[in-house]
Amino acid sequence: MSPQQKRQITDPQALRALAHPLRLTLLELLTVDGPASGRKLADRTGESTASVSYHVGQLAKWGLVEPAPELAEGRERPWRATSRGITWSANGDGSPEFVAASRALREQFIAQRLAALEAYQRHQDDFDPAWQEAAWVGEDIGHLDPDELVEMTERIKAVVGEYTAAARPRSARARRVAFFGYAVPSPDGPN
Repeated sequence: MSPQQKRQITDPQALRALAHPLRLTLLELLTVDGPASGRKLADRTGESTASVSYHVGQLAKWGLVEPAPELAEGRERPWRATSRGITWSANGDGSPEFVAASRALREQFIAQRLAALEAYQRHQDDFDPAWQEAAWVGEDIGHLDPDELVEMTERIKAVVGEYTAAARPRSARARRVAFFGYAVPSPDGPN
């Protein structure tokens, strides 16, 4: 698998293992910021090196991270993400175990994205006015069928992918930006 592709998770046990806030954070750091040692990851997360090592080991067990020995400096043992992120099905094989694991991971993912939005709201005044104006929170509602929703989300993901590709050059003013979107049917509409 190319490091630019997202890994499709199909094992419910892997989904359950990933539904842990620190593991999702570690995977995000290694995916977005690149290889890092356990010590650097511990510094970034405020967790102990032992805790980070354990959770990185769990990510490695499922093939989401791997050692990067060619980047080692001294005793530091760096890790890298094996893909550009993860995707998973809502229903997978249809088993109750898969559906529950998928929901648990989605809930953890949503909680982390909402926490990032809340953190921005709390610290908004700390940002340069250009960043405050550039930040976007928006909303729209329309009527789509499932095929149209798939088409729309694929187009959105393609645009986001153009701007988040690891190989894309960064300007001097670039900083980490979190993009979070959702497209779900309203419960009050027709089935």
